[in-house]
Amino acid sequence: MSRTEQHPNFDRFLCDTWWYGLTQRVDDKKFEELARLRAQQGFTTVQMVVGIPPEVGPENPNASSAVGPAWQLNGEFNQDYLKHARDRVEYLNSLGLSAILYGAWGQQIEWLGEKKMKAWWSEIVKNFDDLDIMYCLTGESDIWVGEEKKLLPDKSTGELNTVRLMPFLHPRIVYMGKRLINMVNQPLNEGRKTERRSKWSRVLTHVSSLTDKPIFIHVLPNMTSEEAVNNPNLLDAITVQTGHSETARRLLWELPLESVKENPSKPFINLEPWYEGITGRFKTDDQLYAYWVSMMAGAYAYCYGAHGVWNAGDGKFLGHWGKQTMGEAMKLKTPHLLGASHKFFLDSNFANYSTVEVEEENDELIKITRANADGNTVHYIPDMSKVEQLPGGDIFSPTKGKLIKNPPKSGQVVIISSYQK
Repeated sequence: MSRTEQHPNFDRFLCDTWWYGLTQRVDDKKFEELARLRAQQGFTTVQMVVGIPPEVGPENPNASSAVGPAWQLNGEFNQDYLKHARDRVEYLNSLGLSAILYGAWGQQIEWLGEKKMKAWWSEIVKNFDDLDIMYCLTGESDIWVGEEKKLLPDKSTGELNTVRLMPFLHPRIVYMGKRLINMVNQPLNEGRKTERRSKWSRVLTHVSSLTDKPIFIHVLPNMTSEEAVNNPNLLDAITVQTGHSETARRLLWELPLESVKENPSKPFINLEPWYEGITGRFKTDDQLYAYWVSMMAGAYAYCYGAHGVWNAGDGKFLGHWGKQTMGEAMKLKTPHLLGASHKFFLDSNFANYSTVEVEEENDELIKITRANADGNTVHYIPDMSKVEQLPGGDIFSPTKGKLIKNPPKSGQVVIISSYQK
């Protein structure tokens, strides 16, 4: 029996993203409020960092929990932090929520060193392995290669983004200068990437020897988990990050299609699609589009993220990604609609409609269809106004989260032909 088969909540989970969920940016009351909300909305999993979250150095106060940071730069681990984090994961479990626990972020293996990173993972497994959890080796395994020290000891990416080097020069000159530097450093950086990958591969071997829980790795856009380590056979899913750009629209359905075709026995999961509200974009319609095209194209599970929640935002912290606050993000209607779509997808058994057909025109998705062996079909149509002839059947509205009688003239719908109620 595989690790994924042993884990009850791995199958088809709907996940929310709380990178700062174990820090003091989210107090106990707010943590419990958010957890109850997501459980009510139909989510089954939360992904969080047990350690130093992304975009800050280890001594940045935003990296700390109420009892201090996970570890110090000298490699000293904080057992009180681990106990506090365990209490929060236990609370999630009490609500029926599983957790995907990230042990680090990519560049941090250079901060701690490989030996200490293995030791940190040993502490994580020792403290959490009896709970309802899954593991993610690291976030963005290839990030900051050659630039690992930029956040040390206590900086944030927000601070780095507010200081532009050589302010007296025209931005175009600065841009071209950076490109030239990158070209010169490319051979060196390729060697550094190879070494980084080798280090995380060895940590993966170590973690795999400690646990029977599912293990993933989170990567940068334009790569997959199969390329992130030298031993991808130890990973329990093919994972990607499509990222926060409109150019990722096609990737949301193309990547799962390709993955299922090339690796039919290994689940595909996009751990980081568009965050809702990031840089003021990717609102409800985009989130529902991302869910339906991903799942219709063969994704095994779905991960959602809302700007303001992932960073526990107040409008200022990491504000270069957007000003939406945690309070504002918790009032969004999208998570409820995603929960309704996910329940409908699972209850209707659409994952077992194994034949997939894609219709597109002028590089735009018109319709994606799944069919089962009995001839039943389900169609996801992103925009009704682009379809001349509709298939017959029951109509589910993602934007209403329920079955409706009549299709709208425009907007997205799901149509089920020969659907057995």
